[in-house]
Amino acid sequence: IVGPISRRDVAETQKSFNLLGAYPDIDRGIFGLTVDPQNPYRVFFFERWTATMTGSIKIGPLTLPPSNKRIETPIHVTSITWNPDGKVVYESISPPVDRFEGNTKGAGAVFGLLAGAGLQLPASVGDPALIAQQKLNTDVFRGALGKTWSGEAEVPAWWKSTSKGAEPNDR
Repeated sequence: IVGPISRRDVAETQKSFNLLGAYPDIDRGIFGLTVDPQNPYRVFFFERWTATMTGSIKIGPLTLPPSNKRIETPIHVTSITWNPDGKVVYESISPPVDRFEGNTKGAGAVFGLLAGAGLQLPASVGDPALIAQQKLNTDVFRGALGKTWSGEAEVPAWWKSTSKGAEPNDR
Protein backbone atom coordinates (compact mmCIF):
# COMPACT_ATOMS: atom_id res chain seq x y z
CA ILE A 1 0.00 0.00 0.00
CA VAL A 2 1.93 2.93 -1.33
CA GLY A 3 1.30 6.26 -2.98
CA PRO A 4 0.82 8.65 -4.32
CA ILE A 5 4.18 7.83 -5.86
CA SER A 6 5.77 8.77 -9.18
CA ARG A 7 6.80 6.17 -11.73
CA ARG A 8 10.42 7.26 -11.21
CA ASP A 9 10.24 6.71 -7.43
CA VAL A 10 8.63 3.27 -7.91
CA ALA A 11 11.37 2.27 -10.37
CA GLU A 12 14.16 3.53 -8.07
CA THR A 13 12.73 1.70 -5.06
CA GLN A 14 12.21 -1.56 -6.94
CA LYS A 15 15.71 -1.30 -8.45
CA SER A 16 17.25 -0.76 -4.99
CA PHE A 17 15.37 -3.85 -3.72
CA ASN A 18 16.77 -5.85 -6.68
CA LEU A 19 13.34 -7.42 -7.30
CA LEU A 20 14.00 -8.19 -10.96
CA GLY A 21 17.42 -9.62 -10.09
CA ALA A 22 15.91 -11.74 -7.32
CA TYR A 23 13.04 -12.93 -9.55
CA PRO A 24 14.53 -12.94 -13.08
CA ASP A 25 11.77 -15.17 -14.49
CA ILE A 26 8.87 -13.01 -13.27
CA ASP A 27 5.71 -13.32 -15.34
CA ARG A 28 2.93 -10.87 -14.53
CA GLY A 29 0.34 -13.19 -16.12
CA ILE A 30 -1.76 -10.37 -17.58
CA PHE A 31 -5.24 -11.24 -18.88
CA GLY A 32 -8.77 -9.85 -19.23
CA LEU A 33 -8.07 -6.35 -20.59
CA THR A 34 -11.13 -4.11 -20.75
CA VAL A 35 -11.79 -0.42 -21.40
CA ASP A 36 -13.61 1.48 -18.66
CA PRO A 37 -17.10 2.19 -20.08
CA GLN A 38 -17.15 5.55 -18.25
CA ASN A 39 -13.61 6.63 -19.24
CA PRO A 40 -12.25 5.64 -22.67
CA TYR A 41 -8.74 6.62 -21.54
CA ARG A 42 -8.66 3.97 -18.79
CA VAL A 43 -8.14 0.21 -19.04
CA PHE A 44 -8.38 -2.51 -16.43
CA PHE A 45 -6.73 -5.93 -16.47
CA PHE A 46 -6.01 -8.82 -14.14
CA GLU A 47 -2.55 -10.01 -13.08
CA ARG A 48 -1.36 -13.21 -11.38
CA TRP A 49 2.37 -12.93 -10.80
CA THR A 50 4.57 -16.04 -10.86
CA ALA A 51 8.33 -16.14 -10.31
CA THR A 52 11.19 -18.05 -8.69
CA MET A 53 13.47 -16.30 -6.19
CA THR A 54 16.98 -17.14 -7.41
CA GLY A 55 18.69 -13.89 -6.34
CA SER A 56 18.93 -11.74 -3.21
CA ILE A 57 16.62 -8.90 -2.20
CA LYS A 58 18.13 -5.90 -0.41
CA ILE A 59 15.99 -3.61 1.75
CA GLY A 60 18.25 -1.04 3.37
CA PRO A 61 20.74 -3.03 5.48
CA LEU A 62 18.64 -6.23 5.28
CA THR A 63 19.57 -8.84 2.64
CA LEU A 64 17.16 -11.69 1.97
CA PRO A 65 19.07 -14.60 0.36
CA PRO A 66 17.70 -16.64 -2.54
CA SER A 67 15.03 -19.10 -1.41
CA ASN A 68 14.63 -20.83 -4.79
CA LYS A 69 10.93 -20.74 -3.96
CA ARG A 70 8.44 -20.50 -6.81
CA ILE A 71 5.72 -18.01 -5.89
CA GLU A 72 2.27 -17.41 -7.27
CA THR A 73 0.44 -14.32 -6.06
CA PRO A 74 -3.32 -14.00 -5.80
CA ILE A 75 -4.99 -12.24 -8.72
CA HIS A 76 -5.19 -8.46 -8.51
CA VAL A 77 -6.63 -5.79 -10.80
CA THR A 78 -4.47 -3.12 -12.42
CA SER A 79 -5.69 0.05 -14.09
CA ILE A 80 -3.87 2.50 -16.34
CA THR A 81 -5.21 5.92 -17.32
CA TRP A 82 -3.90 7.99 -20.24
CA ASN A 83 -4.56 11.60 -21.16
CA PRO A 84 -5.85 12.45 -24.67
CA ASP A 85 -2.21 12.88 -25.84
CA GLY A 86 -1.48 9.23 -24.96
CA LYS A 87 0.64 9.97 -21.87
CA VAL A 88 0.13 7.67 -18.86
CA VAL A 89 -1.11 9.87 -16.02
CA TYR A 90 -2.14 7.28 -13.41
CA GLU A 91 -1.58 3.62 -12.59
CA SER A 92 -3.20 1.65 -9.80
CA ILE A 93 -2.83 -1.89 -8.46
CA SER A 94 -5.64 -3.26 -6.29
CA PRO A 95 -5.31 -5.51 -3.29
CA PRO A 96 -5.73 -9.22 -4.12
CA VAL A 97 -9.14 -10.19 -5.45
CA ASP A 98 -9.04 -13.58 -3.68
CA ARG A 99 -6.49 -13.70 -0.88
CA PHE A 100 -6.81 -17.49 -0.63
CA GLU A 101 -5.20 -18.03 -4.06
CA GLY A 102 -1.50 -18.58 -4.59
CA ASN A 103 1.19 -19.37 -2.04
CA THR A 104 2.06 -15.93 -0.62
CA LYS A 105 -0.42 -15.98 2.28
CA GLY A 106 -2.68 -13.50 0.52
CA ALA A 107 0.06 -11.00 -0.34
CA GLY A 108 -0.10 -9.62 -3.87
CA ALA A 109 2.24 -7.88 -6.30
CA VAL A 110 5.47 -6.63 -4.66
CA PHE A 111 4.21 -7.70 -1.21
CA GLY A 112 3.88 -11.21 -2.70
CA LEU A 113 7.47 -11.14 -3.96
CA LEU A 114 8.65 -10.08 -0.51
CA ALA A 115 6.53 -12.82 1.11
CA GLY A 116 8.20 -15.34 -1.20
CA ALA A 117 11.52 -14.15 0.19
CA GLY A 118 10.28 -14.84 3.73
CA LEU A 119 9.34 -11.26 4.65
CA GLN A 120 5.66 -11.09 5.61
CA LEU A 121 4.59 -7.45 5.93
CA PRO A 122 1.34 -5.99 7.15
CA ALA A 123 -0.59 -4.90 4.06
CA SER A 124 -3.96 -3.46 5.07
CA VAL A 125 -5.25 0.07 4.67
CA GLY A 126 -5.53 1.59 8.13
CA ASP A 127 -3.12 -0.88 9.77
CA PRO A 128 -1.53 1.23 12.56
CA ALA A 129 1.73 -0.77 12.52
CA LEU A 130 2.14 -0.35 8.76
CA ILE A 131 1.31 3.38 8.91
CA ALA A 132 3.88 3.87 11.70
CA GLN A 133 6.53 1.89 9.81
CA GLN A 134 5.92 3.88 6.61
CA LYS A 135 6.08 7.25 8.41
CA LEU A 136 9.25 6.23 10.28
CA ASN A 137 10.90 5.19 7.01
CA THR A 138 9.74 8.30 5.13
CA ASP A 139 9.97 11.03 7.79
CA VAL A 140 12.92 9.83 9.87
CA PHE A 141 14.99 7.65 7.53
CA ARG A 142 14.13 9.66 4.37
CA GLY A 143 13.07 6.57 2.41
CA ALA A 144 16.18 4.52 3.21
CA LEU A 145 14.10 1.33 3.06
CA GLY A 146 12.44 2.32 -0.22
CA LYS A 147 9.97 5.08 -0.97
CA THR A 148 6.38 4.63 0.08
CA TRP A 149 5.16 7.89 -1.44
CA SER A 150 6.63 10.74 -3.45
CA GLY A 151 7.29 14.26 -2.25
CA GLU A 152 4.60 16.87 -2.84
CA ALA A 153 6.53 18.34 -5.80
CA GLU A 154 6.36 14.96 -7.56
CA VAL A 155 2.59 14.50 -7.12
CA PRO A 156 0.45 15.95 -9.96
CA ALA A 157 -1.67 19.01 -9.11
CA TRP A 158 -4.86 17.13 -10.02
CA TRP A 159 -4.26 14.58 -7.21
CA LYS A 160 -6.78 15.55 -4.48
CA SER A 161 -6.32 13.00 -1.68
CA THR A 162 -4.05 13.88 1.23
CA SER A 163 -3.83 10.21 2.34
CA LYS A 164 -0.42 8.62 1.99
CA GLY A 165 0.60 4.98 2.00
CA ALA A 166 -1.58 2.86 4.28
CA GLU A 167 -3.48 5.80 5.79
CA PRO A 168 -7.27 5.44 5.47
CA ASN A 169 -8.77 7.11 2.40
CA ASP A 170 -9.87 10.70 2.94
CA ARG A 171 -12.16 10.97 -0.08
